[in-house]
Amino acid sequence: MNGFERRKERKKDAVRAAALELFRDYGVRKVTVGEIAGKAAVSPVTIYNHFGGKEELVRDVVKHFILDLLERYRAIMVSERPFLERLEMIVFDKTQIARQFNEEFMQKIMSDDPEIRRFIDSVFETQVSDLMTDFFHEGRREGCIRPDVSRETFLLHLDVFRRGIQAHPALFSSPEHNESLVREMSHLYLYGVMGQKPGGPEPREAPERS
Repeated sequence: MNGFERRKERKKDAVRAAALELFRDYGVRKVTVGEIAGKAAVSPVTIYNHFGGKEELVRDVVKHFILDLLERYRAIMVSERPFLERLEMIVFDKTQIARQFNEEFMQKIMSDDPEIRRFIDSVFETQVSDLMTDFFHEGRREGCIRPDVSRETFLLHLDVFRRGIQAHPALFSSPEHNESLVREMSHLYLYGVMGQKPGGPEPREAPERS
C-alpha cells in the first residue's frame, strides 16, 4: 500500500470512528454528515467521495462494528481462561453494549436492511460457525456442555437465538430494561446448552417416545 492509499485509509478509519461515536450517543437520524465530518476533521466532500453518502456510511460502520465484535469475542474464546468464565465475559460484554449504545443504532444493526442481513449471515456462516465449533469442543472437554448435545444442535441453537434477536429490534427500546433482558436471555441460552447451572442437578434423559 502506497502513501496515498495509507492516507485514504486513515481518513476512512477516522470517519468510521467519528460516525460510530455519534451514532452510539445520538442514533442515526439525528446525526448529519457535516457533524461526522467535523468530528473526523475532514470535509463532507471527503465522506461522499469515500462512502457515497450517509446511508452507505451507516452500512459501512455497522459492518466494521460487527467485525470488531467478532474479533473481540474471538480473543475471549481463544484465551486460556476456563470455558465458563469466557462465556460469562461474552454475556457481560453483550449487556454492556446494550446499555451503552443508542437504541436506534442497535435497531439499525438488527434491521431488515437486506445488505446488512446478508453481511451478518455471511459472517456467521464463514467465521462464527467455525469459531463456535472449536469453542463447543472445548466446552465438551471441560464437561460444561451436555454430552447428548451434538455440534449440529449447538450451532442450530445458536443460529435460532441469533435470528430471534434480529427479529425483535424492540428489545433495544429501553437501555435499562434492555440490559436486563439481554442478560436474562443470554443466561437462558447458555444454561439451556449446558443443561444445568454449575452446582445444579444433573439433566434427566428425555423419555422415549412411544
